Amino acid sequence: MKSFIVIVVFISLITGNAAAQMHKTNVAMMTLNSDSLLSIINNPRNDTGKVSAYHLLGAITAGTDALQGIEYSKKGITLARQLNYQKGMVVCMINASYCYGLLNKLPKAVLYIDSAIAGYKKTGRVDRLAFCYRTRAEYQQKLGKLKQSLTDCDTAMYYAAKAGNKTTIVYLYKIMAAVYYTQGDYDQSKMYYEKAYDEHAAARDSIPMADILNKLGTIYTHKKEYEQGISSFEKAIAIATTVKQENNLSEYYSNLGNIWLKKGDKQQAEKNARKAVEIAKEKNNKLQLAAAQNMLSSVYLKTDSTAAAIKSATESLSITSATTASETSLSSAGILAEGYFKAGDYKNAYAYLKVSKALSDSLVKIKFDEELAAMQTRFKVNEKDKEILLLNKNRALQTQQLRQQRFLMIAAAAIAVLLLAGIGLLINRNRLRQHLKELELRNQIAADLHDEVGSSLSSIHMLSQMAAKGNESLQKDILSRMSNNAKETMDKMGDIVWMIKPGETEAVSLKQRMERFAYEIGSSKNIEVLMELNGLEKVKLTMEQRKNIYLIFKEAVNNAAKYADTAKLEIKLAFQHKELVLEVRDSGKGFDSNRVTKGNGLSNMQHRAKELGGTIGFHSQPGTGTAVVLTIPGLPFQA
Repeated sequence: MKSFIVIVVFISLITGNAAAQMHKTNVAMMTLNSDSLLSIINNPRNDTGKVSAYHLLGAITAGTDALQGIEYSKKGITLARQLNYQKGMVVCMINASYCYGLLNKLPKAVLYIDSAIAGYKKTGRVDRLAFCYRTRAEYQQKLGKLKQSLTDCDTAMYYAAKAGNKTTIVYLYKIMAAVYYTQGDYDQSKMYYEKAYDEHAAARDSIPMADILNKLGTIYTHKKEYEQGISSFEKAIAIATTVKQENNLSEYYSNLGNIWLKKGDKQQAEKNARKAVEIAKEKNNKLQLAAAQNMLSSVYLKTDSTAAAIKSATESLSITSATTASETSLSSAGILAEGYFKAGDYKNAYAYLKVSKALSDSLVKIKFDEELAAMQTRFKVNEKDKEILLLNKNRALQTQQLRQQRFLMIAAAAIAVLLLAGIGLLINRNRLRQHLKELELRNQIAADLHDEVGSSLSSIHMLSQMAAKGNESLQKDILSRMSNNAKETMDKMGDIVWMIKPGETEAVSLKQRMERFAYEIGSSKNIEVLMELNGLEKVKLTMEQRKNIYLIFKEAVNNAAKYADTAKLEIKLAFQHKELVLEVRDSGKGFDSNRVTKGNGLSNMQHRAKELGGTIGFHSQPGTGTAVVLTIPGLPFQA
């Protein structure tokens, strides 16, 4: 029963809203009995339920013990790989990435979210892909890889829009705003923060509204638009105070003090800096207290209260020396160097200048080491993954086969009976269909021989009788006509044989025949022929389709050669918007399409186009040439 509950909760989690998954997981999992999950993972039987238990334990422990959460997640990943359980492996990777993010080990967090992305690409889950790319964009932004962050934001935006996930889109606005802010593009940053603010305001989501107003105030500070900045910070403070969300209130007051200082109002600057220090002490937030002390120190330096500035900056440095807030430590050391210099204590000023330089070098080295470690970790993990895949390939296949064997054996007999019955019916139907096709083909061949070849042979017979009775000059003329008729008969016989000849390359054969016919006509009539037959070799045509296309083409070319009095013939075939379009255009004398009487040739072309399920148009004006355009939709074209 416990296993069932775990699996049900796991399924509900992995199919929930991607943007809020981790928060929901941590809240929902607290209601579960950890002992029941531990009993599942301690069971010697390895199955997907155990993977789910590892995932849930990783989610439960993430907020309180991120390292333990990583261990559970890694064990879940290893077992999921052995079982070839893709879904379980991916959610455990997301867990691991989240835990590494909490520990600020961002290169490893990126590594695991990369693997999650690869997994979800196989399943096509656009909502999960939006979440993963959004998460990676945030990690990249924190790592300072701004170009990659924006690229991931664009990808996440595409998937979020496709999934209809408005929450993720708003989150992406804020990431992009932060990236542009870091790049110094304050107008773009402001635009995206305002978009995010409008969405939160529409949803009456006050807490993020305060945070965005604080960031907008910082942008106004950089742009020296101090009045707007002050207004933004004051609104942020008002919202945070109203909803009693005071975690970042000290930061808001520090920023407000900073903008008053830049504006030149030292009294207001000191007032707000003191308020920032007071709130940070109340909340026991050491990092915010250190930043607030630095702000207050900056105010004291501007008011020539050097001793007070040194005292406040010293307190800030003592706080941050035991934390990872190196940026704040660097700021404190810089303020102390300046303070001691103003006080005339050059020895201490030089000492803190060295501290500032060392901290700056340390930050650069840390960043370099993190990037190098990320590259090394990625290489090692990739190599290890390849090794695991090679070692466990056979084992995974065998395990999966054993699991499915019983089901397959039970289903095989029933499926076999149904298949045999279906195959029998299909074979019988195909035989009948083939027989009908053969009858149709025989009738068609007989009709073509009678219409095309029979008339030509009759003409040759009549001409031969006339030649026997005529004089020498008449005989030469008749023999020439007989020769032309014989050649036409041979061509028609060749066409008939080609049309009914089976093969796998009908379209390629059609292309070659069209080219040969056009160039022969052009050569005999001294006509320049330009041909572009694109994509024809990629389409599968039936015998009937091949025949009708060729005969329409042949009739169009013949008409141009015989009646158009043209010096150039352009032939184009291409696929446009999933339609085959064949155009035969001459540069001849043209005709008035409203006055010309349609003969058998044009009628036959229209009839054949109808059989192809397409349309044919004749476009001409006197003196402008003629274009015959055949359009056939729905042909099986493979790009």
